[in-house]
Amino acid sequence: MSQLDQSLISARLGELIADARFADALQLLDDGLLEGPGDPWLSGMRALLLLETGDLTGALTASATAVQQAPVAAFAHWTRGVVLLRANILPGAQRAAERAVTLDPEESDTHLLLARVYLQTSHWELARMAIADADSHGAEEEELLPLRAAIAAGRGLEERARDTWRVFAMKFPANALARTGHAWTLLEAGDVQGAHEEFQQARELDPTNPWAQEGLVITKTKLLPVHRRWTAAVWGRVMQRREETMVITGSLLASVALSLLGLRRAGIVLPFVVMTVGAGLPMLDAWRRGVVTR
Repeated sequence: MSQLDQSLISARLGELIADARFADALQLLDDGLLEGPGDPWLSGMRALLLLETGDLTGALTASATAVQQAPVAAFAHWTRGVVLLRANILPGAQRAAERAVTLDPEESDTHLLLARVYLQTSHWELARMAIADADSHGAEEEELLPLRAAIAAGRGLEERARDTWRVFAMKFPANALARTGHAWTLLEAGDVQGAHEEFQQARELDPTNPWAQEGLVITKTKLLPVHRRWTAAVWGRVMQRREETMVITGSLLASVALSLLGLRRAGIVLPFVVMTVGAGLPMLDAWRRGVVTR
């Protein structure tokens, strides 16, 4: 298939998908395959479309066909990698992504796919290097920011992850993923109202966004007056009974310490520490209450 034909079909596919006419889009690709059987680009596009419609089995078959038809085409391996990643077949996805990078190292999409695979397998440094390669080959910042946020979160750099999501949402306010990620960071920071507003914006941008819908359920519950009163009442009750709670907790820890002493492998240090903590909790609470009431 010529580049012109691909461009025409891609444009038409874009129109059909934008109108949610997936059946017509599939028919367009099937018609193209009838005229040009064995075309790996058409098979790859069909795999991606089937993936979007939720037909994972069909997508796996179509992407495998694309690779068989064009074993040295980067697009075929990239498509295969995308489908395998969605299916959570990570070893296969990594092999496909690495093969795509080898065949077309100048294409940023191949490096982005490899970065996503590394993120799924918690290879943070490899993911960072793949993102850097994608950036050097012209990847859009809108594609890079969520991956950088994921790396920061995976490494335990929560503040950096929050800042990255915030920047992502500020720079790309029409991106549902950006608004959703920012909303979750606000919720984790305790800003329920701010998170609720961000989740609402994300759902308006993408009504099918499951993470935004889940977040809205949580924030709506937390914002209910009855929920706030119930939380305050429970916390107040715990604080009223804190002396009893400390004594009970101290007794339990002392029991654990005695049990550990009966185990020869536990030694004496660990039981001693547990016993000290158990005995110290009630005294610490009594001292704190004495300081507060002075």
